Amino acid sequence: MGDREGAAGRAGEGPGNGRPVLAVTVGDPCGIGPEIVLRALPDERLAGVARLLVLGDEAHLRKVARDLRLRWPFVSVVREPPAGRRWERPQLLDLGNVPGDLLPGQVSAAAGKAAGETIERAVALAREGVVDGLVTGPIHKEALSLAGYTDPGHTEMLARLTGTKQVGMMFWAPSLAVGLLTTHLSLREAIRKVRRARVVRMLRLFDREWRRFFGDAPRIAVAGLNPHAGERGRFGVEELEELVPAIEEAGERGVAASGPWPADTVFQRALGGEFDLVLALYHDQGTIPVKLACGHEAVNVTVGLPFVRTSVDHGTAMDIAGKGVASPESLVAAIRAAARLVGPPGA
Repeated sequence: MGDREGAAGRAGEGPGNGRPVLAVTVGDPCGIGPEIVLRALPDERLAGVARLLVLGDEAHLRKVARDLRLRWPFVSVVREPPAGRRWERPQLLDLGNVPGDLLPGQVSAAAGKAAGETIERAVALAREGVVDGLVTGPIHKEALSLAGYTDPGHTEMLARLTGTKQVGMMFWAPSLAVGLLTTHLSLREAIRKVRRARVVRMLRLFDREWRRFFGDAPRIAVAGLNPHAGERGRFGVEELEELVPAIEEAGERGVAASGPWPADTVFQRALGGEFDLVLALYHDQGTIPVKLACGHEAVNVTVGLPFVRTSVDHGTAMDIAGKGVASPESLVAAIRAAARLVGPPGA
């Protein structure tokens, strides 16, 4: 994996304890987002990592804290971002946008509207330089749709709000990193996107962003689409017609890419240190091995944005929302990863 862990570990260290400022959104107020935020913030693993500004609704969060008997973790509640970067404990930016009659596990336009507004405010703070990066809680796509948002997911919404033409989804953990060629598409549609030009674009994007985050060129393995990576056309032609030419073209452009490798072994090879990143061709091809191998250590990173954005690697879990059993582990990992990727202010 090269010096990925070392580079990440050095991030955030700077003169004057210059910890980055991160905005943390609670996600859908009716999902597990509010409770995992409340559970994560007192975690000692976050001490000294970053200065956190949580965006949410004070009344709603206080109700969740009371109902689940959770400690209130905020040093203060503000209506505007605090000046300076010297607070120690997390602060809450109260948006006051969650109706009092919403219930845990409820899918509604009101909850989707609150989640969407929170994301919009967080992006505005990042673009204004008030915060150095974003850590986002899980959103519910149906609730967002009911509220009038047409974005398929977080990644697409962030791209639209920032005017970014090309973004990518990377799942990062200390032992494994996976980039996705396609994200929220049906398998039929994803296969149609396995085309030379798209593969070249995504290889160059992940190469550029890896260098930005970690300072060195990644060794990228491209996963095959078909069994045994097509076995020279016997089980499919996409490898020969699209992937091999794309890898060769990317190599001519300075990207250290190889493959296509059989998808049933390439992730194990990456875990063994042979590759820094695997380019998976469709959503579940990449996310299943990450979640199996890395569990809550895995963090969703949006590459290509003008700021760092990480997220939990799970959804709203409406079925357990409000029951007090949701784990904050992925959110803790997402906050720690964002602080590492941002690095010290001004670096």
